[in-house]
Amino acid sequence: MKRRYVVGSVLAIMLVALFAWAALATDAEMYFSSDSNGANRVTNIQEGDEVWIVVYDPDQNIDCDLRDKMWPDIKIMDPKTGAYTIWTPVKDDLTTDYLEETDGDTGLFVSKRAFQVGTRQDYSTDYLNTHVVDNVTPDDFKWGHYMYADATPVPGSDSNVDGDQRGWFGYKDGATKWRYGSDDFGFTVGQMPDTFIHPEYPSYGNWADTYYLIGRFENMDTLVGMYQDPNDSTDVAVTMGKIKDIEAVISWDDEVYKDARVAATITVYDADENLNCSQVEYVPVFIIVNPGSWNPVQTRSATNFCMLKAYGGINTADGIPLDIPIRWFNIYDSGLSATPNLSTNNVQPTKKGSYYIEYPVAGDSPTPVTTFDTADTNGYCRVMFLAQETSQDSGVFVLKLNDIRTDLGFNTLDVRDVLVAYYLDPNDFDDFKLATAYIEERQHSLTSFTDATRGDKSLFWIGRDPVYVQVIDKNANVDPCCPEQVVVHICDPHGEDDSEWVILDETSSNSDVFFTFAGMQLLPVWDALGVGVTTGHGGYQLQLDNWKLEVFNEDSVYARYNDVYYTTASMVLLGDVDITTAFPPTIDRIRVDNDVSFDLMEIADNQVFNGTTTTMYFLDRQGNRVSGYVNSDCVFVEVIDSDQDEDQYRRERIDGYWDGGQNWPFGPEPLNEFECEDMDTQTHSKNALLGDTNIFNDEPNPYPSGPDSYAGTDGLAKVYVLNPRNGYWAAVDLMENGVASGDFVSVICIDLVDVYTCVPSLAVLPGDTIVAVYQDPSNHSDSAWISIKVGIGGGGTPPGQASTTDFVDAEGNTVATYTDADDVYVKVIDPSHAGADTLTGLEVEGIAYDLSYLEGANTDTFITDAITMVDLGAVAGDEITANYTDATDSLDTSMDTVPIISSELEFESFIAKPNPFSDEVTFTFEGAGIPETFAVTVYNMSGHLVWSEELANATEIVWDGQNEAGMPLANGPYIYVAMITDGTDTYTGKGKVFINK
Repeated sequence: MKRRYVVGSVLAIMLVALFAWAALATDAEMYFSSDSNGANRVTNIQEGDEVWIVVYDPDQNIDCDLRDKMWPDIKIMDPKTGAYTIWTPVKDDLTTDYLEETDGDTGLFVSKRAFQVGTRQDYSTDYLNTHVVDNVTPDDFKWGHYMYADATPVPGSDSNVDGDQRGWFGYKDGATKWRYGSDDFGFTVGQMPDTFIHPEYPSYGNWADTYYLIGRFENMDTLVGMYQDPNDSTDVAVTMGKIKDIEAVISWDDEVYKDARVAATITVYDADENLNCSQVEYVPVFIIVNPGSWNPVQTRSATNFCMLKAYGGINTADGIPLDIPIRWFNIYDSGLSATPNLSTNNVQPTKKGSYYIEYPVAGDSPTPVTTFDTADTNGYCRVMFLAQETSQDSGVFVLKLNDIRTDLGFNTLDVRDVLVAYYLDPNDFDDFKLATAYIEERQHSLTSFTDATRGDKSLFWIGRDPVYVQVIDKNANVDPCCPEQVVVHICDPHGEDDSEWVILDETSSNSDVFFTFAGMQLLPVWDALGVGVTTGHGGYQLQLDNWKLEVFNEDSVYARYNDVYYTTASMVLLGDVDITTAFPPTIDRIRVDNDVSFDLMEIADNQVFNGTTTTMYFLDRQGNRVSGYVNSDCVFVEVIDSDQDEDQYRRERIDGYWDGGQNWPFGPEPLNEFECEDMDTQTHSKNALLGDTNIFNDEPNPYPSGPDSYAGTDGLAKVYVLNPRNGYWAAVDLMENGVASGDFVSVICIDLVDVYTCVPSLAVLPGDTIVAVYQDPSNHSDSAWISIKVGIGGGGTPPGQASTTDFVDAEGNTVATYTDADDVYVKVIDPSHAGADTLTGLEVEGIAYDLSYLEGANTDTFITDAITMVDLGAVAGDEITANYTDATDSLDTSMDTVPIISSELEFESFIAKPNPFSDEVTFTFEGAGIPETFAVTVYNMSGHLVWSEELANATEIVWDGQNEAGMPLANGPYIYVAMITDGTDTYTGKGKVFINK
């Protein structure tokens, strides 16, 4: 029993010491800057730009006369792609990474070098303009090669083309092909082992067992920075930056060309593809003639852009499809040579790395429903071209066709042929655009996305807006007495997104309008509740050919209509969730082979962190938003994400493991089972600050048998709270707080301390930093990380976090009195609520008032609206009191008291006190009100002026016994003359005052 008391006493002493030490420490702040002095903070970052890492940590300012240096743990991460900064500090080694103070006594530290956020593989070679995080001898960033994909991207059966497995690209013995010419380059599910240390470009063709694909940053991704004070493990700072994302525009220089033998220009405007202001850069453009108007010449031979992206087009060397999907790492370079195996009479210009498709030509077997007059006897035509930036730093890219017919690979093109130019941002596949042009004339059908009333609609919200499509085509109204049908292809080119063939019905028996009377459901690819298809991981629910459209926020989706007849056998198999049947449906015969029409729609998106504001918060046990410091025994997490309000008729839930627990490489790892004592001590495989102990021991599938077996297990949360000091973390589910609110709050309050014995908690110490992490299931670029400091124990309000309360004027200036005609304002400064919009906890004369952020002031400063004297029941002669209690810390209180005086000037006599005086005397008057002007003049006994003062709106004037020159006057009597006026009435008087020093 004595031993227990001794241990308890020691622990108590340790806690007191810790809190005392924490009181001397300071809280660090981290941010990115565009300059080496840390003066220009940036939160929106253009890919290709350089940033410096900046940390403000005054307790690292050891020597006030020297620029201090420190070698802390720093990391910058892209949670979506897995890109990771290369930061290799060695204490006191100036050849390694470190932070240096900007001057001798600033406490502001900046990295010794800048970090470039993304680049291209080779600016000087157009087909090697692939986006990468760094070069193959990286010094700024590495990795960036994680994504959701399928280990077998284009299997022979076509039965499994999911994108539900998260993993990485690199060497894989016997890999299913992901790139032509690189048979050992593949996709591996899980965490990349540390043995893979050799980064290599996508175009590399000789992979070995230590090689991994050097990855990229993606537009709209969140960059997360973390810093840990090298002398205070509880002090962790978190910051975020947003990679800029600008929607592209593509256009032809003419809509209708007079014939196919003229020149044409395609222009792409895409500012976020301008990575280097001193280099001319390139972007890929795809051009297909009359897409979708023919049946595949062979299985998986592309007839449209969606198929081209899924299967990679034709391999001209052997005449069979590449069977390799187009992704960011191969969109510039197919792997095909600059001299593909084309027929000798094909004069189409060739280019290394281009993509080709196979058009049907006369003589093909079986007989095609339509044919093209291609220059190549096999029907092979190059469809990928590289548009060149018009000048350095323009962000405008131009593709010039000298002769449409020749440059696209044709001998002839027909009148009304449709030329479709597709642009897929090579670093952001949700940014997709297309543009059409026509040969000689345009008389084509019209296709449009609509609402249920057939009104045009271009922006759709997942879950809220069903998708309707309308086609107007007189040619399709063949039988005036009977309703007919047409088919439209809907495609989302982003990643493994959806492709559907849907049937439209004639609106009446003799109409040229066709419509999807039953709206198609618009669903997320990943269900936030974590419940997807039975064959998928977590909430993955994408299925092709199911007559439901599964997409991501911010995606672009197109609809294409071809004026053709499809076979009855194909029509009845559409929507059967089987892409081995009628996918695409078989064309039976042609009505008009070059009648092709399109429409494009966008999926709405909201970013929790948009580069400027963050709509994610900590809440205390009472549900109050808290920032800075929290003194609650537990915390909730709140996320406001309007695009997750996918069903406006019920409250929704976001599961902490919505992807089945695959958050590699930076998600918290469940390496140690939480127990009351004797827990394992494995640390996170990438960085110890990222979490290693799941305090709830919950699923899915945690706890590998050893560190080497971890790479393939699940259990890494997407939404969680983390204590970086000890690695303790907890996944949290978020529940919408009301129908159609888009405001989600964690379903439990995560314990910060052990309130009861052996209850799972984050085991915080005074000053610990708690981090909350969120990633949007429907837009993986939308990631937010926030942090808060913890103040617990008997130490009261944490240092520097105490509030102050003052009576002020409307601008926030402190006042000493109010008149009975004034409005009252109260200002509260509370650093623990910095960044909040509103503040509660104030009472003035027992009446509760809310405060709002004071515009132009520091983020911790709040002010009330005007309060009238009538509201307070106050009159001249009263005193009023304001009391503030921090709603999150009952120990933090502050107050102010102010007298109320009359607004009308009343005068009885002037007073000087004390009299005689030694140091100073105060001139005032008996009466009430505040004079507009108060003046005092002092004379010596000879009548010479020795001092004067005049003040506006004052009730007293103070004199220190010195003359106008600031020299002390001799002891003795002096005559003063005083005057007050309110602009109407003036009162004067005089008297004597004695100096007695």
